[in-house]
Amino acid sequence: MHIHGGNIYRASQTFGIRMEDIMDYSANINPLGLPEGLKELLITGIDNLINYPDPEYTELKKEISGYLKVDEECIIPGNGASEIIYLLFEVLKLKKIMIPAPSFNEYIQAAQVSGTETVFFELKEKSNFKLNIDELLDEVKSGYDALLLCNPNNPTSTLLSRKELYRILQFTSARGIYLIIDEAFIELTVGGNGNSMTDTLGKFNNLFIIRAFTKLFAIPGLRLGYGLGSTDIINAMWKRKMPWSINSLACSAARVLSNCSQYLEKTALWLAEEKEWFYKELSSIHGIKVFEPQTNFILIKITLPSLDVRTLKEYMGKKGVLIRDASNFKFLNDKFFRIAIKDRKSNVKFQSLLKEALEYASRS
Repeated sequence: MHIHGGNIYRASQTFGIRMEDIMDYSANINPLGLPEGLKELLITGIDNLINYPDPEYTELKKEISGYLKVDEECIIPGNGASEIIYLLFEVLKLKKIMIPAPSFNEYIQAAQVSGTETVFFELKEKSNFKLNIDELLDEVKSGYDALLLCNPNNPTSTLLSRKELYRILQFTSARGIYLIIDEAFIELTVGGNGNSMTDTLGKFNNLFIIRAFTKLFAIPGLRLGYGLGSTDIINAMWKRKMPWSINSLACSAARVLSNCSQYLEKTALWLAEEKEWFYKELSSIHGIKVFEPQTNFILIKITLPSLDVRTLKEYMGKKGVLIRDASNFKFLNDKFFRIAIKDRKSNVKFQSLLKEALEYASRS
């Protein structure tokens, strides 16, 4: 089973710490918590558990359509973004795909399951993991069925601009190459949905966008994602989609979309301030290199020769803090880890514990 962070259950057992006392910096969840009214919606929805969920997810699609101004026929909901990723690979039957890396490991798993050959375009540390678009397009122009971009990218926390994405979209469209963009964290960037490419869906049939509510609304336990694309792709995905894969409580969560503007504004204000503050504070700590974030998580490299991420993870875990070991991401090694950006009080505590761990390691 492939797990990518956020396993507080195992951490609680391993370190003998109650789950409620663990600071989970391995999972990138909005620290503002549930949007106003969502808890009440879920409680009210309990009475509806006696019925099967709507197999066509009519209300859910309508809410997403109103939220993003995308036709309902171009929407397919999923049990988290993971179901959408695997379903998309199954439907497209790609022979060869290019993925800039390091990036989200679930793409690799889905490609393997579908028998798709994966070629990685290396995002280089010396360029702060920023994508070289000229080199990318030169590589992908022949022999590829698809290009997959995670934007903002996990784990590097880099963000491509709409201008850059539009250039890539035009290039791939002209050559019959699918462009898949994972926007799971797009609302957790400064600019939010203004950085999304959803408004171009009607112009480009080769574009497919993966989205999720998990991180934004702090509901990873509900599992709710969705895909946006041409009606041909969406219809093919519906034919292969497992029925009732989304429970009725998860479906009801989408009702907050019509009244979430204040929540999104608060999220943007928190992120703009905390992201800059946390990055600056962490950058002042000896023994690490901090890569500037564009979303709600930060990639960090340990520069102390005597310390690796497994040792640091163990030390922090004993203190009740979880970090994401990033050594299993393509092109990264055992010096890299990723952390979430949380509220100021938690971030101050995290910074202090990390500094303590690095000072201890430098003396050892």
